[in-house]
Amino acid sequence: DTDRSRGLGDVYKRQEQAGMLERYIKEWAVSSDIKIETRIFSSAEAFRFVWEEEKDWWLILLDIQMEGEDGVSLAKYLRGEDEKLQILFITALPDYIEEGYDVSALHYLIKPIRRDKFFQCLDKAAKKEEEESYLLLTTVQGEKVRAAQKEIMYMEAFAHTVQIHTKEEILEVRCGINTLEEQLEGKNFIRCHRSYIVGLAYAARIKKKELLLDDGTSVPVSRRLFQEVNRAFVAYYRREESGEYGTGERT
Repeated sequence: DTDRSRGLGDVYKRQEQAGMLERYIKEWAVSSDIKIETRIFSSAEAFRFVWEEEKDWWLILLDIQMEGEDGVSLAKYLRGEDEKLQILFITALPDYIEEGYDVSALHYLIKPIRRDKFFQCLDKAAKKEEEESYLLLTTVQGEKVRAAQKEIMYMEAFAHTVQIHTKEEILEVRCGINTLEEQLEGKNFIRCHRSYIVGLAYAARIKKKELLLDDGTSVPVSRRLFQEVNRAFVAYYRREESGEYGTGERT
């Protein structure tokens, strides 16, 4: 059966290419000193099944031609689910580049894949992730919600939830504030009270018992934590003035 043989040949070829890309990714991760996990899926349906339970993905590599649902259709579905998810198309079909733009794909690589070009795409994805710096949060319903760290003004803990106040909205998640503090460790946030964490980029003034934010919000500072908060506040703005944080823009 010629058609069946050709079909099996295509499957084996895709498996071989997927394995090659996985090796490239691991090489790139080692050279970039980044810890990364990879998973290979044989079809869009197989990935959709896992996606329903696990939505914490950094980068999705999609071939256009797959068994069953094609890569473009899957990409449109994923973009509807997560507008920030990074998608990289890898295919032998240049005719679908426009569809890549439609789903805001990171890039569109044409086979055969060049190792150096692929590494450039991974560098771009890593840089984009670092710039956006998303904090992953779990809601009451178990769905994954992302809050951009650079948008977080402060967090306030209640009995069973934490409210995350961003520039645009207030997110409420069911987890402990200690859990969020661990995720934000070393990322320009300071615990100023047992119930509050503040983004230093939004802190305008510090007093003995409070931090005043740019928008006038007053956040309490406990007596026990005052010295630590004061040191962090001063150190942050010294680094900002020196240009360590880029432009120093606080908008």
